Amino acid sequence: MIETIDSRQLLAFCTLVQTGSFTETARLLNLTQSAISHSVKNLEEDLRCQLVTRTGRRIHITEDGEELYKDAQAILHQMEDARSRIQDRANWGRGKLRLGASTTACQFMLPNVLREFNECFPDCLLSIIPADTPQLLDMVRRHEIDIAIVVEPNNTNDVRLRPLFSDELILVSSPIHPFAQKGTIKMVDIAQERLVLYNKGSLTFNLVEQFFRQNKLTLQNYIELGSMEAIKELIKINYGASFLASWIVEKEINNGSIAHIPLGKRKIERRWSTCYANEKKLSITEETFLGICESVVSTMRSDQGKVTSFPASTSKS
Repeated sequence: MIETIDSRQLLAFCTLVQTGSFTETARLLNLTQSAISHSVKNLEEDLRCQLVTRTGRRIHITEDGEELYKDAQAILHQMEDARSRIQDRANWGRGKLRLGASTTACQFMLPNVLREFNECFPDCLLSIIPADTPQLLDMVRRHEIDIAIVVEPNNTNDVRLRPLFSDELILVSSPIHPFAQKGTIKMVDIAQERLVLYNKGSLTFNLVEQFFRQNKLTLQNYIELGSMEAIKELIKINYGASFLASWIVEKEINNGSIAHIPLGKRKIERRWSTCYANEKKLSITEETFLGICESVVSTMRSDQGKVTSFPASTSKS
């Protein structure tokens, strides 16, 4: 006979670990403090080990408790996913989808994706959190969001990635900037120029910084902004130069308000992906959303083939 663990006791224990307070745990679970205390005590008796200790009002997790917490989180999330998938089948299109995306993806990619998604699931409740890739990856790991659109990080094996496309960050300036008047630009000149860059905590900023390190230079004079539109406006008034994705400034380059400064063979390339938790089993709603993302990207490739390079989409962990 298989010995199972009471899921309500697991939930009480995990919530206690997260809050560090019996009082707060009781409030969140709509139970009495005594009920939480008995649940944890019964769980300890069932497993024949001590999971938590008390020092005054403070709660400390034992080594056994930490080990159980890791497994319990996965178990509870799997139960939550199972319920979601069953309800998704029973109530076609009436589920919930929690999305995360960078401000760039929210502005330039998501509108087309959401328009098509809404045609398939008009009754689905959507929530969208704008954030940069490091924050989005953390939220995926904590199961706070279901799917995120991110700049693909290096050496990340604890989330599942489905590549969407790759792009290139190009050097841009105002048409009246000295860079636009020269045929060749030296890296040392770029390093000394005032640069207007995207958020310092983003992977995009890290890629630019890495590009300079590879050329044995450091970023010396820059400001950071969280809006691509704001960055473009500063470039137009000749406030400095920037590295922006070619597909984001395509219109401005074509109408002559921003100039593309060639760097020769030197390139800064990014890869964009959708991502979700490794242990997550996708619902029909989530699979459809991912498929629409890939379809929209395919259309972008057709419209902007010379601007952005899109690889074939394959899943990877």
